[in-house]
Amino acid sequence: MSDPQVLLVTSAGAPPSAVVPVLAAIEAAGMRVRAIDLGSVGGGGSGVTDRVRRAILGEGAERRLRKELEASPPDAAVVFDPYSAAALTAARDSVPQPAPVIAIVDELEPVAAWAQTDADRFIAVDDVAAVALADAGIEGERIMVVGAIGERAYADAGTQDRAALRTRFKLGGKVALVEVAGLGPEATGQLAMQLSLLNDAKAITYLFDASGDPDSAAVLRRSVPALELRAKLFGAGPDAPLLWRAADVIVARPRPETIARVLLVGGRLVAIVDDSITGGARAVAALEARKRAIAAKGLLLVSSALESAFGGSPPTPTADGSDHIADIVAVVAGDRRGVVDERRQAAQAETHAKVRAASAAASAAAAASAMPGDLEDLSGGTAMPDLDVELPDAAELARLRSEVSARKVELTRSMMASREAATKHDAAGESSKADAERARMHALLAELATLETELAELERVRKTVSSAPRGPKLDREAVREAVRDAAPPPRTQSVDDMLADLKRKAGGPVPPRAQASPSASSSTSSGAAKAAPKAGVDDELAALKRKMASAPPKKK
Repeated sequence: MSDPQVLLVTSAGAPPSAVVPVLAAIEAAGMRVRAIDLGSVGGGGSGVTDRVRRAILGEGAERRLRKELEASPPDAAVVFDPYSAAALTAARDSVPQPAPVIAIVDELEPVAAWAQTDADRFIAVDDVAAVALADAGIEGERIMVVGAIGERAYADAGTQDRAALRTRFKLGGKVALVEVAGLGPEATGQLAMQLSLLNDAKAITYLFDASGDPDSAAVLRRSVPALELRAKLFGAGPDAPLLWRAADVIVARPRPETIARVLLVGGRLVAIVDDSITGGARAVAALEARKRAIAAKGLLLVSSALESAFGGSPPTPTADGSDHIADIVAVVAGDRRGVVDERRQAAQAETHAKVRAASAAASAAAAASAMPGDLEDLSGGTAMPDLDVELPDAAELARLRSEVSARKVELTRSMMASREAATKHDAAGESSKADAERARMHALLAELATLETELAELERVRKTVSSAPRGPKLDREAVREAVRDAAPPPRTQSVDDMLADLKRKAGGPVPPRAQASPSASSSTSSGAAKAAPKAGVDDELAALKRKMASAPPKKK
């Protein structure tokens, strides 16, 4: 089996701090990498002009990616920003042999634009970022947490014992690493002055990282002895990651590379927040929420932030995200068809559910307006059909029909690709692969038949909706509540009821007529009524007979 082929899609919005380590890890895993740069598609801000520019550039990027995917179909595609991912997924859905798309989200607070893409897998650096992606609307099954994405050397250093490294480099007491590379000579001198103002400055050992910055190194060589600081200076070298691991606290500007190193070695960052790093304040706020950083807004506040940072134990190192990404890419590329079918089946299931709902609504509407024929039971109950469902409108049906038609085109393209692949495998003598492609082709044909049935059903629904009467929707529950709350009508007392009442009264004293008669009750309330004499059962029967004798004769 040949090595998997991976398409790496970058742009101006792709962070180099993530692209370089991921590329190195994929190549180290033995996969073949082909890279394509989309330029300004992924860059810019969130203004109207930026959105319009990205939309125009995105169309050209989509055409370019479509040609690339058709000319040399990869086993997997990797993308690093949401706007390039949107163009890549659109191009993927329009080629005969689609490849699964893996989106690398190297952000502590992912932007909502990731939810507008349709990548097959989303790579998050930690659980908090994964929750943010899920809150944006991405299915949790597609999100995978890998750890910080940075250089392999710093990930390996994070596995070393901190105490052993301090013994090796003869570091005692508290240890703080200060990254001065890129600060410039003036800022470096001011920072060294602020570090000397700490109350226990002599109890702290400072490790100054001046990699690639000889001017800052020269300033430190002059000022540190004069300030009487316990400090050591180093630059780029094999021991640099180990020195980062030996420190409890790291003082630096919040560059993406620096943040990745801090996470990988397990230190606490004292972030110098200024306007030199785009998005630095947002990244520091995300680290502070994770208890991994303390912000120092300017060099004058570094000393106080450093004193707070030494409290408590350092955070634990994260896993090597780049190495895990390489493993994920290899697995996804090895099961390319399965991953693509997984996404397609999920979309098909959603479409099927919409068609079933529309069909059920149309059937209920047809039953409600049907010509009466055989005997119908209208008494209700649990088997009572829901005839007052809300019908979908014509625009919604048109969108659903367009969606089903698009699925049909996609399945037809995949079915033809499977047939061609089966023919190629037969010619190459690979019978097992040819049989697998033919089995997939037959499965796609069965799904195409289902889509044909759904298109016919949608046409029936359209006709039902166009001919169904539109009226107010019946609120059945409100009707039932009204029936339950309605009082029963008054009922006239029958002769049998009178006889039963007399029998009950025979067992004890009969109350005065004034209390039983409404007229007597009314007169009593006015103070003019007198108590009536007591009557026995015989008197009651005699009165009843007189009443029955004086009743008008029944009509014949």
